[in-house]
Parts: sequence; structure tokens; C-alpha cells
Amino acid sequence: MHSAAGPSPHPVADWLLDMTLIVGPYLAICLLAYLLREIYRGIRDLLGRANRQVDDALASVPAAADNQSGTDQRALDTITAAWNTDTRKETP
Repeated sequence: MHSAAGPSPHPVADWLLDMTLIVGPYLAICLLAYLLREIYRGIRDLLGRANRQVDDALASVPAAADNQSGTDQRALDTITAAWNTDTRKETP
């Protein structure tokens, strides 16, 4: 690079500065994209492990027997019949 005062006294430093100004922003963008991708992969792997742990924990829970609360069909029918009974008494 030549200036008005003549050739540069530090041509290597000028070339390095030029390369830094030209290539530097592109390298910074690439580095940022790489870091974001690694963060995304880390979060995805962490959530995948947590999901597998939850699935394993739920798989070890035994199924409820038919006599557990909420599964008695006769009680459910009795409650449904009581709920649907018309209790309003009208006199003609």
C-alpha cells in the first residue's frame, strides 16, 4: 500500500491489517454460527436425555389395578344417574 508519503515502511503489517479488515468480519460470523450450533446441539442433547429419563421413570410405574379410584364403573354409573336426575318439581 502506498501513501502520499511513499511506500509503507511496514508492508507486512499493512497486509495483515488489510486481511484483518477484509476477512475478519467473515471469520467472526462463521465463529458465531459455529458457537450457536454447538449451543443448540448441547441443549438438544440435554433435553433428549431428560426425555429418556422421564420415559424410563414412567415405564417402571406399574399399571393401576381396576379397583383404584376412578375406575369403578358401577360407582361412575351411580354418580352419572344422580347427576342427570331432574330434581325440579313443578306443580301444574
